[in-house]
Parts: sequence; C-alpha cells; structure tokens
Amino acid sequence: MSRPTLLPLLALLTLLLFHGKSVAQPRVTSVVARSVAPLKIGDRVTGQAEPGEIFSMITRQDQQIWVQNDDGKKGWLSVDSVVNLDQAEPIYEALIRRQPERAVHYERRAVMWSTRGDSAQAAEDYDRAIQLGSKNANTYLNRGIHHAVNGRFPQAVADYDRAIRMGMTDGPLYVNRGVARYAMGDFEDAIADFDQAIAEGLTGFSIYVNRASAHLAAGNHDLAIDDLNEAIRLTPQQPDGYFERGRAWQQMDKLDQAVTDYSRAIELDEGFVPAYRGRGFVWFLQGDSEKAIADFDRWIQLQPESASAYNNRGFNLQRLGRYGEALADFQRSRELAPQYLLGMQNTAWLLATCPDDEIRDAQAALKIARQAHQISEGQSIGVMKAMAAAYAESGDFEEAIAWQTKVIEQLPEDQQADEQELLDLYRAEKPYRMD
Repeated sequence: MSRPTLLPLLALLTLLLFHGKSVAQPRVTSVVARSVAPLKIGDRVTGQAEPGEIFSMITRQDQQIWVQNDDGKKGWLSVDSVVNLDQAEPIYEALIRRQPERAVHYERRAVMWSTRGDSAQAAEDYDRAIQLGSKNANTYLNRGIHHAVNGRFPQAVADYDRAIRMGMTDGPLYVNRGVARYAMGDFEDAIADFDQAIAEGLTGFSIYVNRASAHLAAGNHDLAIDDLNEAIRLTPQQPDGYFERGRAWQQMDKLDQAVTDYSRAIELDEGFVPAYRGRGFVWFLQGDSEKAIADFDRWIQLQPESASAYNNRGFNLQRLGRYGEALADFQRSRELAPQYLLGMQNTAWLLATCPDDEIRDAQAALKIARQAHQISEGQSIGVMKAMAAAYAESGDFEEAIAWQTKVIEQLPEDQQADEQELLDLYRAEKPYRMD
C-alpha cells in the first residue's frame, strides 16, 4: 500500500531573476544630486547633474567625488552636492511636488525604494511613471521584475516584451523573461530566451543552470546535462554545479549518477547542506534508510532548526520500525514549524497506524489531522488519508470510510488501487496497521 511520503526534496533546478542595473544593489555607493551641480574634469565643466539624478560614486579625493551614470555622464562633484541614494526621499518628494507629471522623478524614486528594500513602494512609482508615459525601457524591466517576484508572471512577461520593443537587448532581460515563461509552463519559449541571453554575451554558471531547468522540463535530457556540464566546467571547484547535476540525474531517475554528483559536492564542501539533503532522499528512494538517516543526521547537525530534516529522518526511522524515535522526530519537526503540514500528516499517520500499542493514540491522531486539514484548507490528500486512518483507529468506521472515499475521488484512476484496499479494510471495520 502507498504511504505518506517524505518531503519532496526534488525541486526544479534553481531559477534566478537577473535584475536591471537600476534595481540591483550597487557594488559602489550610489548618490543623488541635491540640486543642479556642475560636473568637472580638471578645470573644465563637462556637464551638469540635475536634481534627483542618480550616480555611482567611483572614488573620493578630499571633498570631491568622481561619479558616473548609465547615461554616460561623468566627472567630479563636490561631496556637499549629493546624498546617498537611500537618504534621498526628501529630494524626490520636493521634486514631485513641483513637477508631479514628470515620469523620471517616479522612476528614480522607485530605484531608491528598491535600494531600501521597499518593493511595494517601488512598484507604485513604476506604475505611476508608466501612466505618465515613460519611455525608459528599464522602467518596464524593473516593474516586470516586481511582478515576477510576486508571482504575476503573465504581467511580468508583458513588461519584458515592452522593454524589448523599446530596444532593450540586454542578456539579463531575456533571462528574466525566460524565468517567467518557465514559471508559466512555456518551456520552449523559455529555452529560446535563455539562448538569446547567451547570444547577447551573458555567460556564467546561472544561465546554464537556468537553461538546463527548461530543457529538463521540456524533456530534452541530454541538452540539460550538456548545460550542467558547462556550468561545472565554469566552476569546477564549487559544489553547486555537481549538486544541480545530481538533481537533474535524480529527475531523470538515474539515481546512481545522482549519488555520485551529490557525493562530489560533499567532497568539495563538507558543510554543503543541499547535497546531504539530496543524497539522503536518493538513498530513501533506493530503499536504503540507514544511509538516508546518516545523511539526515548530518543535515540536522548543520541545520538543527530544520523541521524538514527531522521529518525526513523520522520517516526513515519509521521504515526501519524504530517507531519511538520516529515519533520524537515528527514531534520535533512540529515544534520547529507548528503549521508544517507534512510533519503533522506523518505524526497523525504514525499515531493512527503504528503496530506498537504503546505509541498508537487515536485521539491525538485525530486532533493533529483535524488541525492539518484546517491549515491545508481541505486540499491535502495525505492529510485526508491520515484522518481516515485515525477515525478507523478510534472505531468510527463510518467517518473513516467517508474520508478514505474522498481520498480516492481526488486521485487519478491509476493511483486508486492501493487506496481502495484501505477503503475495503475500513468497510470490514478493521483499522490499518503499518507493516
């Protein structure tokens, strides 16, 4: 029969959002002009900074700073003529009061909000700039990023499309659109965007990992491995590439190769938690709970506050018949994350179905299952299955049958056979016991 499962550790390969220059945290200090100020090279005035204009400060000599920006302006400014970007709110408020219809003020203030980590305010200012007719492609790029971060992928793609129509061809823009298309399930279009990003000169570990993700989702397994091989070639002494390729092998059900890559990642960094997590899950899939427990032990040593680590170790302890230890781990996972559904589900299942009479507790199982059902808003099949088992253990077979029937109704036909066995057991007024 099927059982409640471990936390699904096999996730999609890492997808990274690349931010436009005006949104990403600067590597050098960003400053804002307080008012009109001359830009000088030597004794020659080469231009002027306008109020609210943003510059990167490259160096400082006494009371003068060398600045430049993406518009090509550069030169020396006096220190007194600028403020740090994150302190520029009063400047933008004054400018907007005087010129409320000028889009550039909202664009620049949005950059300030982003630097301060206030994405909601930044998004409002990008919206306002666009309403005022902004012709700045970066504004659409940056608003698209805010949409994507908040899960609004169709809107993000629309903004990225507009930025491209306005002439932007930066590699990071195509990566961002590729990530959004991937999230929408448009894998071939995502691949095309990642291809274009590489054609625009974007190289490095992340772009190849992103394209590998899309190739895997599209079923292009060999191409995915090719990309991950390139990512490893670019960073051969870093564990990340081996870890990502291990996850790809795992998704392709080539578990021995996955173990090899996870183990290589651990050799390169003995504290690299994702590799222990991934390798432990593969050991579980291969039926080797002892090795899985060893890797989850290490995960717990490195991240003692991880609820999923205790849950996963507990499930493997349960498989070995070490029920008391398993229950302790499940309970610890719930202490660390009181609304952790999988921990609640596995606790309720063990309390309802354990062959050890001293551990079984129908009322405790029902209480936890009811809480989990409420938290899941009735959407977790695993929780409903645990609820049915708890009712059966309590002797209320009418409720057990009703809940197990709900489980079967929500499963595809090819997954119903094992659940039907449980339903037949409850109809015979027998509780289920783990093997």
